[in-house]
Amino acid sequence: LTLEIPLVENIPNDLFEDLQKKFLHVKIHVIQPKKNHSSLVSDNPAHVEIIGPQDKVEECRVQVLVLIDEMRNLKTQALELPLKLHYLVGGRKRCGLLPIIEETSTNIYFSSPFYRPSQDEDQEVNSNIYITGEATQVARVRNMLNKLAAQKLKSMYHKDTELATRKIDWLLLHRRDELRKIMHDNGAHIMFPIIGSGQTRVTVYAENRVHAERTLRALHVQACSVYEACFYFDPQGNSDLLGALNSSLHLTAFVSDLSRISGSEVLYKPGLIKVLGPERAIRNAYQRLQEFQVLQNSHKMTLFRLECSQDHRDFISGKKNGKINKIMRTSGAKIKFQPFLNDYNFLIEVDSTSFTKALDGLTLLQEELPAEISFYVPESYHKRIIGVGGKNVQRIMKKYGVFVKFSNTEEFASLGGYYNNEDNVVARTPMKNQINLDNLRHTVMELVQPRDRSFVTKKIKVPYLLHRELVHHQDSSETKHRVLWPESELAQNSVSILAPESHISVAAHWLESIVPDIYDLYVSPSDIYPHLISSESFQKTIYSIEATYHIHVETQSDRIRLHLKMDRIESSLSKALHQLIDYLKAHGVLKGHPVQPIPYILPKNNLPWTPVTQEEYHIPQSMPDTNIIRSIFNAPLQEPIVHGFPRLASSNGIWTPSRF
Repeated sequence: LTLEIPLVENIPNDLFEDLQKKFLHVKIHVIQPKKNHSSLVSDNPAHVEIIGPQDKVEECRVQVLVLIDEMRNLKTQALELPLKLHYLVGGRKRCGLLPIIEETSTNIYFSSPFYRPSQDEDQEVNSNIYITGEATQVARVRNMLNKLAAQKLKSMYHKDTELATRKIDWLLLHRRDELRKIMHDNGAHIMFPIIGSGQTRVTVYAENRVHAERTLRALHVQACSVYEACFYFDPQGNSDLLGALNSSLHLTAFVSDLSRISGSEVLYKPGLIKVLGPERAIRNAYQRLQEFQVLQNSHKMTLFRLECSQDHRDFISGKKNGKINKIMRTSGAKIKFQPFLNDYNFLIEVDSTSFTKALDGLTLLQEELPAEISFYVPESYHKRIIGVGGKNVQRIMKKYGVFVKFSNTEEFASLGGYYNNEDNVVARTPMKNQINLDNLRHTVMELVQPRDRSFVTKKIKVPYLLHRELVHHQDSSETKHRVLWPESELAQNSVSILAPESHISVAAHWLESIVPDIYDLYVSPSDIYPHLISSESFQKTIYSIEATYHIHVETQSDRIRLHLKMDRIESSLSKALHQLIDYLKAHGVLKGHPVQPIPYILPKNNLPWTPVTQEEYHIPQSMPDTNIIRSIFNAPLQEPIVHGFPRLASSNGIWTPSRF
């Protein structure tokens, strides 16, 4: 796990020695910013790489961030609370913490929600919340959180559900970000059993029943994305098969290769190969097994098993099971609906004695699975869009072949939102028609005034160390925007801004206008430089830059620092650098002193688990805008280049059970 730490020039290499002694199986490496490297300070960060078991790394990450805050002279206090109360105290999308952080300018770091120090399933888990900031404010926040926890404990609602044990393990290993988002969005905690325990019970703790039920629905949607395939064969029917698989060495290599190539979990039993994973992984495994001629000759049956929501049962089966019967006739495969461990999902099994027919049945079934999209429409527009007797909306639904449901205030309150917390409209159609979901949404939104429609998000690069200082800036009266601050413990160097599409550029410019940054222009050691920066002509140049571009210039022994706001990077920094560099070169400073491009590590916390080196990193030209990379690359001094910002990314996505 690699943490990007901007705005910190030097992190001592021995800062984390005690932490490494505490976490025996974790290694922490510090990679300092490049020395004497002309760049924006935010674009030349330090990196802290944490390597070890996943749970230990997540636990260690929080304490690394606390130590960095202490290095910056912030005071720290820890508050021990039951882990199940952490997300309840934070509220939905941490809305309960924002007023506290805004008032006190503190950082509040929560421990990993997957933290389980004991193997005892029934033992209550306590964990620390770390608070950093000024000493008096830290004490205030600690008292506030204590009172808030006592209130939440009185009204806390919890509910148990059952999930397949292998799916629980898969979600905990491969879907942690999605699970964390579910808890974050709903202000709820999901208590999972320990990985590999074989337990099926999952408990959700929330402030009320609505939030708990929405959490459970979202959790079961994640379970629906994990498929299971069983390939039955006769191990006695082919001597080649016995020779290939009866050796434990050959068997281990076969299962390992199949898992690695397909990206799935593979379980082998005599006469059975069971595969678990997302749909793409299941198909990869199927293709690999189909190419294995020895298995083809001994094949008995193939079975695909997937989960779907109980709410979609009638949608999938059709009137009098018409859709299912048609699929079975067309593909020659059998399809069965089976009850499941809980009341939220049911199982669909597709099986056939033919390799090909089983896959055909699964493919045709997937075309009938529901694809959904949800979005927000102000309730004042609902009646106008629906029309008298529903005529308007029926015409739209018929045009696109999509079912649309508008939720009023009461229905919305009982659901707590759809895929996003604020969404009050959901559209559903078979997978084969999913392209029309977005067409329908655009048609509906055309009936809404521009100031109230098409809310989009844009990510702005904001170093995480500045979040606590900027969070009290929430001026949104003109643009109807909202700043979505990420969780402090994730140390994300960006924030999202949500606003109507017509106002998003204004809102983004407002945020950039309050985010400070610094450009360091390094100079070579010389006798000329100290005399030059004290000269009257240099002071006039500085005054001209400050007056023209609103960029403050500060001189130091080895560099010139340009203090500016982020909105000035695109419009003014290049021109200011031209003027300053031309002056320095004219007076014999910076002669023949090129500046190299910065190696970048993408601002994501879940980087591959490989040691980070200080070699150059090359970003592909096809890197999507959603990575939110905005930088100023250092060209030769006579031609500084400033790159632009990424474009808008819509906040509305389509969820589909199929991943390709």
